[in-house]
Amino acid sequence: MHKVIQSILLGLAVMTPIYVNAQTGYQGSINLHLLYGEDFVPAGTDLATLTTEHSGSFGAFEQFGFVDYFHETNTGETSAHTEWYPKVSLSRANGGDVGIGPLSDILLGGGINADFIEGDNPWVWLVGPTWKFTIPGFDNLQLETYYYKQEGIEGEDFEGTYQITPSWDITLPVSDQWRIRLTGFTDFIGDRGPGVSQVITQPQFLVDISNLWDNPGSIYAGTEWHYWRNQGGVEGVTESVPQLALRIEL
Repeated sequence: MHKVIQSILLGLAVMTPIYVNAQTGYQGSINLHLLYGEDFVPAGTDLATLTTEHSGSFGAFEQFGFVDYFHETNTGETSAHTEWYPKVSLSRANGGDVGIGPLSDILLGGGINADFIEGDNPWVWLVGPTWKFTIPGFDNLQLETYYYKQEGIEGEDFEGTYQITPSWDITLPVSDQWRIRLTGFTDFIGDRGPGVSQVITQPQFLVDISNLWDNPGSIYAGTEWHYWRNQGGVEGVTESVPQLALRIEL
């Protein structure tokens, strides 16, 4: 079953740019991330990552998805990870505002993600609401709350648990030329039987270098901090790696 899920996700990653061009009513964006960090788990692993990311909406429907391609520069090994989150906006479906105060919208949907590695290829499905907020100073602020179920590892029967994910995006105009962007997310994943609770966060500190040649919002450079406590649900195994980051908006 997980092979089918992986094929679907990779197909979506390939077809999304074609779909964006074909659907005149569809509004979407694509960006690339280039990352490099050293001393990942296991110790001594140096990792270069290429991420293709897409978000978009069509009427009340919206989606977000990405594919990470990993290359271990010191061993030559490669792997991949992909996630896709389709949702429906209650405000747009209802034709009116369903929020209150800073809560601007509620979306219903879920997600699915999968790893492409040697041996077991675990995958996860999620379902639940997302809460969007409109707060001065934030370009984007939302809280995803999911039921989380892991599958795809032979001999393991994981219990359902929760995933709570706040994500944010802030642009700070320091001067006419220098613009700073603070963006990222944090996943809080509960104990799922075999495997303890996890925390994964990837905040980025970026400088809009394209604004230096009067093309703001197209190329960012900076750093990302990758932190994963209890990696894969294994207690005591923690990654904490600063990475060089380059983000290109297409």
